[in-house]
Amino acid sequence: MIIVHVMTRLMRGGAEENTLRSCRAQAAAGHRVILVHGADFDPAAREEAAGVVEVRTVDRMFHRISPADDIAAVRALRDLFREVGADVVHTHQSKAGVLGRVAARLARTPTVIHGIHILPFVNVGPVQEAVYVAAEWLCAPFTHGFISVSPSVRDECVRRGLGRPEKHFVAMSAMDVERFKTAGPPPDWRTLLAVEPGQDRPPTAVMLATFEPRKRQLEFIRAVPEAFAGLPDWRLLFAGRGETLEEAKALVEEMGLGDRIRFAGHRSDPEAIIAMADIGLLTSLREGLPRVLVQYAAAGKPAVVSLLPGIGDVVTDDVSAIVTPTDDIGAAAEAAARLLGDAVLRRRLSNGALGVDVDAWSPERMDAAVEEAYRQVRAA
Repeated sequence: MIIVHVMTRLMRGGAEENTLRSCRAQAAAGHRVILVHGADFDPAAREEAAGVVEVRTVDRMFHRISPADDIAAVRALRDLFREVGADVVHTHQSKAGVLGRVAARLARTPTVIHGIHILPFVNVGPVQEAVYVAAEWLCAPFTHGFISVSPSVRDECVRRGLGRPEKHFVAMSAMDVERFKTAGPPPDWRTLLAVEPGQDRPPTAVMLATFEPRKRQLEFIRAVPEAFAGLPDWRLLFAGRGETLEEAKALVEEMGLGDRIRFAGHRSDPEAIIAMADIGLLTSLREGLPRVLVQYAAAGKPAVVSLLPGIGDVVTDDVSAIVTPTDDIGAAAEAAARLLGDAVLRRRLSNGALGVDVDAWSPERMDAAVEEAYRQVRAA
């Protein structure tokens, strides 16, 4: 088959890693696979993708809403689908999910699949929620199948009436869980945490996440001084990069916490960063299935996580994690401080994390689930 995957942005996030995994498996199976992305992309991520499949750029496709650009992007995508003779168009991310499916409809593509990596209508204002849901309702009639990254994401979409239940499938977001089970700390851990030779590593929390508003690193940093005031020594390490990174660094300097709150940037060894930590953090406003929670669990690290649809597919409150209210970032900071200061609680939750069946997220299982969803959709 000729399979075209469409993404709004090509960065280094979970949705991109998930999609590239599917592209790699499909190319290895003998299909012609084309990955299309919009104007926003990480050059290194694009170069990596180009080593696996054919990559195309639609310059007029942006994350923001722009009627003129959106219409131009739909036309460009329609022409591309016709040019390559696409048998399957598989869209990802909210904006590309709408534009790509409309373009596939116009191009009369035989099979249209939408991959749901995140619920864009969760924890947004009422106007944004209405726009997102309306767009999904518009596209649902000509979407032949939906593939969600977790059962909870699928169930929420079905509850909202986004396509008939029989059109919905689940392919758990794949990752190499074994590397997180066996990793050790990185050789440069002292530099990362600003720990002098001979000193022990202080209690350490890490957050692995792209720096963007929905991840709420800035809000968490602002809550740290009050929440962590009772701890004699600690470190908070952020790994990742993105649009709010420099603002976060400036905020830390302004607060005079540069020796305690550290930044690792993008790392190719996330398993080592997690191995170095005592606890993992995730304070997002919206997620699909947070891959990093699976990685924390594989490493036996208890997590502090904001309550969202989907996290229950990975962690359980007071068993493997502390789950805090989504609208209370201060509660997340307080929970992190409590965990860092209580070794007994950490051990109990760590044992709970080690009990999570992380093998459910193996690449082989995801590849098989995607292939089966394609088969059922094309046979319908």
